[in-house]
Amino acid sequence: MKTRFNLLFICLIALGMTTSHAAETPNIILILVDNLGRESIGCYGGNHATPNIDKLAREGVRYETVWSMPACTPSLVTLLTGQYPFRHGWTQHDDVARLGGEGLNGKRFTTVAKCLREGGYQTAVGGHWLINHLSTHPGALQEHGFQEHCVWSNTEPEQTGKGTRNLNPPLLINGKYEKVVNGAARINAFLTEFATRERKQPFFIYYPMLLAGVPSAESKETRPQRSPENTSLRATNIKRVDQLVGNLIKAVDNNSLQDKTIILLTGINVPAIANETVKRNRDQEHTRASDRGVRVPLIVRASKIEDGRRVSRDLIDFTDFYPTFMQLAGIKSPESLVLDGRSFVPSLRGSEDPYQKRSWIYSQLGGIRMIRDWKHLIDTNGSFHDLLDDPLQQEEVNPLDKIAPGRRQRLQMILDRFPENAASPFPEYSRRHSSD
Repeated sequence: MKTRFNLLFICLIALGMTTSHAAETPNIILILVDNLGRESIGCYGGNHATPNIDKLAREGVRYETVWSMPACTPSLVTLLTGQYPFRHGWTQHDDVARLGGEGLNGKRFTTVAKCLREGGYQTAVGGHWLINHLSTHPGALQEHGFQEHCVWSNTEPEQTGKGTRNLNPPLLINGKYEKVVNGAARINAFLTEFATRERKQPFFIYYPMLLAGVPSAESKETRPQRSPENTSLRATNIKRVDQLVGNLIKAVDNNSLQDKTIILLTGINVPAIANETVKRNRDQEHTRASDRGVRVPLIVRASKIEDGRRVSRDLIDFTDFYPTFMQLAGIKSPESLVLDGRSFVPSLRGSEDPYQKRSWIYSQLGGIRMIRDWKHLIDTNGSFHDLLDDPLQQEEVNPLDKIAPGRRQRLQMILDRFPENAASPFPEYSRRHSSD
């Protein structure tokens, strides 16, 4: 009898611990916006009004030194796999819907969504999906861990023309195509409904935002030149981004989910490459593969972890989201899983311990690899720059700088130890470069 009582007592304790852990496990919403540079956001000193994003920053942490990859699909694959392009093979922009092929292989790569799903999260994706052809691989989203989806994938015949991404796009919504007048609004509504649904499990939302305007995945031959009309379109898109972000924030807050939900907002495809301050005669790939070409905004609101109104200069790159989400969820990564990133949960908590943070970050476009610390950047073209004194990377490092040689040697040693590029997911295509 005593033994039975002890077993019952132990089970009750275990159940209580499990319930407590589940209650503390946060919801995670990741918002990705194409062409969202720091100069587009008010709280970063930008010239556009972004009240909802600024509110998110006031209530969270605004990061100053975050690197994406220089192109769209390499950024997406890097974030979802937690691996650098030299490991997963997406070293340049490859739009599966345009090129064909399989895309991101769910048997070879375990996405963060899949790990979270297997760890008890309910998962959804809304926005654009460029890394699988969903007509030829209709089960790709489920294979990558997403239970529900509302995506534009550029796979319908009438959508194969150039520049058609957002002209009344058909959306794939939980396996069925639906014609809509405003794809961006439909996706946003789908995700807000998913976020506010009653459930006993935490949720993960992956939101690569779809907007009206010129598709970011167009080639450089079809992309229009800068003009007053394009500038106006950009201002309209920034305003629309802020509205859509605001809708999601309000849905979370109005349903008393603020303390249970971590919201992250970042950008890809930084438009700094078209900034007037960048020399016009520089090679486009070299310009994209620069600090200004990959340095993106990142705002994180995590009410239970930090108090907000904080600006951090901690180093983060796109491989770090995966281990961060795993730590937040309390899920252990599979032993066979190779992750290049490092969790920035200590940074969110305000840790001042340098051993809990990164001391360098990495980015890559095609054959150009680059790495930086808090001050210096080096790349495989032999360039070495002091980013504090020369943010546009136009000048050589001052020869009187006694610290620079040691920094250069350290960064070069890190760069040299990375392996050769893995095979491209599109071996049948031989293209020198691709621009999105």
